[in-house]
Amino acid sequence: MPEEAPTLSIDMVADFVCVWCHVGGARLGAALAMLAAQRPDVRVTVRHQPFLLDTAMPDDGHPYPDYLVRKFGSLDAVKGLQAQVSAAAEGSGVHFDFAAIRRRPSTVKAHRLILRLQAAEADPARVAALVHAIFRAYFEQGQDIGRSAVLATLADAAGLGAPDLIDWLDGAELADEVLAQHRQIRDRGVQGVPFFILNDAVGLSGAQPAEVLLRAMLDALSPTT
Repeated sequence: MPEEAPTLSIDMVADFVCVWCHVGGARLGAALAMLAAQRPDVRVTVRHQPFLLDTAMPDDGHPYPDYLVRKFGSLDAVKGLQAQVSAAAEGSGVHFDFAAIRRRPSTVKAHRLILRLQAAEADPARVAALVHAIFRAYFEQGQDIGRSAVLATLADAAGLGAPDLIDWLDGAELADEVLAQHRQIRDRGVQGVPFFILNDAVGLSGAQPAEVLLRAMLDALSPTT
């Protein structure tokens, strides 16, 4: 009998308003492409786990510049951090248009949407494309990803739309699950995102370079290969 293909499960813990999560997601994609070239025998599954940078964010969000000034102390500090992030993202295929962002949204709806799709075992490639599209809509286009209509349009574009989606997003189904998963992650010691969990064993924090992610993936595979 042929040997069963080795498997690699990756949990990416992230929040859609986290600048480093946007960078980390792109670097994860690059690392997965490198893994596929080196180890085409490996079956990879990627799950997206919710994390909330601000659990007190109201449903309609806050004005973006004001929120950041309150959080970081001054407009100069905000601009310095944004310049640092933009520079670090060079070469990753990720871009930021901070001037286009008008609101800091609640991300509960976006997390609920991804949980719904994963629970329904939607096409993982399409789910991954939608996750990337949500990040891009917010950071690169300034769209309000806290709005049901915006998320439904993004889901449609990814081939994951549904007739009931806007009404469902306007409800509260899976909201408690988002909060529960966030707390579970915090209870595991994760204080910041992005955070990657490989084969439920190897943990990696931060928007690491693709080469670092690749080495961690190979390390996670080594006990079973």
